[in-house]
Amino acid sequence: MKVISTFLEEVKILEYEFNTDNRGLSYPLYCKSELEKGEIYFNYIEERIYCSAKAGTLYGIHFQNNPKPQAKLLFCIKGRGIDYAIDLRKDSSTYLKWVSVELSENNRKQIYIPKGFGHAFISLEDDTKNVMRFDEPFDSRYSRQIAYNDSEIGLIYPIDNLILAPHDIKAPTLENSDLNLQIRL
Repeated sequence: MKVISTFLEEVKILEYEFNTDNRGLSYPLYCKSELEKGEIYFNYIEERIYCSAKAGTLYGIHFQNNPKPQAKLLFCIKGRGIDYAIDLRKDSSTYLKWVSVELSENNRKQIYIPKGFGHAFISLEDDTKNVMRFDEPFDSRYSRQIAYNDSEIGLIYPIDNLILAPHDIKAPTLENSDLNLQIRL
């Protein structure tokens, strides 16, 4: 496995090696020991598949507040999309900075998003399937959204006509959110 650093030190892009033969292609999706070699300590306890019927479907910006912040490991098994990681730790020197990576069934990249970061994903093709693994279960008491178009964060989407869930349409701006994430969790 190759671990690629981003300018947000804690966010990592993962590329697993793959094998091909006359039967087809095989590659790992998760290997705890390989992650730990890359200094990523992640044990997932929940996994979900998100199936975007149409290109331009946007999930986010989502996170869980303290005391139940989530780390996430994400990859695409069909189609392609862009994943965003946003530093929401108020005491961080990179607060509100973000990185993005294209995930696709062809590039087989994964992104590791640690606790304290927000997350968004936009599908770039119809019928895109994205897998998310979490180290903390979903908890509606701490689940939060920030407006996908918040000007303080300034995410850039490659598609104009976005498809959004009602809770993402009504999400508060950063200024009006009850964000409580910090570096030392």
